Amino acid sequence: MSDLKKKFQYQFPQQIWSLGYWGLSDTPKLWIEAKNALEGNWYAYDFNTNQLSVISSIPAHSSHLQWLKGRENLGVFVRLQSGKNPGIEAIEAYQLQDGKLRYTVESQQAKELTEDQVLIQQGNTVLILDLDSGKTLSEQKKNIDNEGFNFESPHHIEESQEQFNAFKQFFSLKFSLQIAKGLDYWEGEDKLIFSYYLYDGAWKNYLLVCDLNFQILLHELLEEGDLMGYHTFQIFQNHLLFIQHKLQLEIYEF
Repeated sequence: MSDLKKKFQYQFPQQIWSLGYWGLSDTPKLWIEAKNALEGNWYAYDFNTNQLSVISSIPAHSSHLQWLKGRENLGVFVRLQSGKNPGIEAIEAYQLQDGKLRYTVESQQAKELTEDQVLIQQGNTVLILDLDSGKTLSEQKKNIDNEGFNFESPHHIEESQEQFNAFKQFFSLKFSLQIAKGLDYWEGEDKLIFSYYLYDGAWKNYLLVCDLNFQILLHELLEEGDLMGYHTFQIFQNHLLFIQHKLQLEIYEF
């Protein structure tokens, strides 16, 4: 079945900057950071209950935090140094029930080993960090947690790549659209999802979902002008997630 059903829609008071997945595979949640230059919040969306809640206000140094991984109750971030060429200076984990800092571990790198372990570096010493406890280990744990989230990002094609011309011709023939710049696409069992760009008085970024007979199921403007292209879409456990005008989160189920 190529059905597509709107499940959730919410317009945030500030622009959406980051998304991350946490919880367990059968009780997944979405972490959302929405902020402006002065303030912002972290939010939690529960895929099972279809509810959104505020976790906390953002940390003062949130601009230096980059989402690394979600665990059952934690959001794990790398903390970047300030400056023009920021490197990693630490790994920080926050409780996503209340936004409180659980631990900080100094590190100059963060390389994922398993779902619950990353390789870190402290000076010339390389160690393994257990993400749930924040403890450093000298060797890898035997009881490896391999259960991750079924999360997919679209394939990205630049206009300069040879295969873009085939998509350009396809869009012209099937949808009478003259696309340019680049394309994100995802191919499922019974549907295709595209994020494409065209010029119509200004550059615009659209999302298009069609079935395998190229019947359009969903066609939405994501962004236009200078704000274009910051987010396109994600696929997560039979859900389509996208952001419109950097403020509105849309979630569809299929």
